[in-house]
Amino acid sequence: MATLATHHDPTLYVIHPLDDIQEQKCTSEGLGLMELTPTVRFSLTALRVYLIAMTLIILYRTLALTNLFRHAH
Repeated sequence: MATLATHHDPTLYVIHPLDDIQEQKCTSEGLGLMELTPTVRFSLTALRVYLIAMTLIILYRTLALTNLFRHAH
């Protein structure tokens, strides 16, 4: 262990990811469905509802700016 602490190699090699050796990629085949806890299921449902609501608000605002909705005075 003492030799490891005293030996110091000042050479540092930087390898660009495109020049690096390709590694084995993980595969998700055969894993099946993931079980979700009730908290995670609620969070994902809330996120889905939020994203749908924001999309509808943007759509409504865009249509309102194009004067598609005529306001009766």
